[in-house]
Amino acid sequence: MNKKIVVKPVEPLEVAKRILQHKTGREVFRIGISANLGGHTRELYSGLGLAVEEYLNKKEREYDIEVLWEQSSFAHDSTTRAANQLINRGAEAVIGHLSANQSLAAATVYADIGVPFFAPGTTHPELTKLGYDNILRVCGRDEDMADEMINLAQMLAPGHTVKIIYQENNYGKQLSTLLRKSLKEKGLHLEKEIVANDLVSSDLTLDDTILFAGTYEGALLLTEKLKTINFQGRLIFGDDIFVVDFPFIVSEGLQLYTVSTKKELYGLNYDKFSMKYREIASLDPAAYSVTSYLAAKILLSNISTLKKHGYKKLLNELKNGILIENLKELSFSPNGDILDFSWEKYKIRDGKFLKIE
Repeated sequence: MNKKIVVKPVEPLEVAKRILQHKTGREVFRIGISANLGGHTRELYSGLGLAVEEYLNKKEREYDIEVLWEQSSFAHDSTTRAANQLINRGAEAVIGHLSANQSLAAATVYADIGVPFFAPGTTHPELTKLGYDNILRVCGRDEDMADEMINLAQMLAPGHTVKIIYQENNYGKQLSTLLRKSLKEKGLHLEKEIVANDLVSSDLTLDDTILFAGTYEGALLLTEKLKTINFQGRLIFGDDIFVVDFPFIVSEGLQLYTVSTKKELYGLNYDKFSMKYREIASLDPAAYSVTSYLAAKILLSNISTLKKHGYKKLLNELKNGILIENLKELSFSPNGDILDFSWEKYKIRDGKFLKIE
């Protein structure tokens, strides 16, 4: 994501410095984080930072925590370089690499070394099909999100056919395929599928329901184009656009919707979480704020197991279920996917993501 299209700078090192202020001389446990400088990265380090501060405020804790940051990009070489740098600097677990391209590239590095890798924002189904035993996905999967996008389309405009607009990148093509599959399984008709770059006004009627398969940047470009033709229909996005910056930047006057993480995920007290989160991020939570927080809480609750018995025992225990204070039990599939993940539907209005009741 281009860092120019965020409303507040993305500054992961500020959280790393904030955590260092809590050092007491205890044994240090090092957590690596890596991503680009897009808005979702703010969710990663702020959610993690909140979980770490809660841990550090416990008098009985065994460890000091150090957060190691390495910037990466969507390029494979950039990601593997960042992953190797985290390992060389002593990271004992990694949380991050939010995009599919980054996570799929980094996963091999961590698997080779035997470092647990928590993915709080990679919804690509392939991540947990790689056969690695060190990965836990702490977010939903794209095929489930596609189903929810179709459900939202039918709720907003019952009986209407839909059109898919997709970007010709890996994410866009994959999500478009999953949307088509979901439509077919539900017995619904796809009226047209359009490549975003080829879109012309004659492809649309003003009252269409559009499902967009693409990235945050692509979504911004699409809304600008639809605004010029006075589009009056419904435009539904996946969770990549659930960045707190998006409602402030996007073109006004459109009916915009998205599917993303449920706010009260696994019984989280979202109001309390949001208040503490804003102290770190200075902005509201978004798509991967809660999942990054949960990933860090899971790890921090099990440092001793990892230190004493290694990552295999840790992940096997987590797959059998874990209780985190004030939350419902969390458990994972044998492949490492979090179970019973919940999505929510939102409307974008007045600079906010508003839950659709």
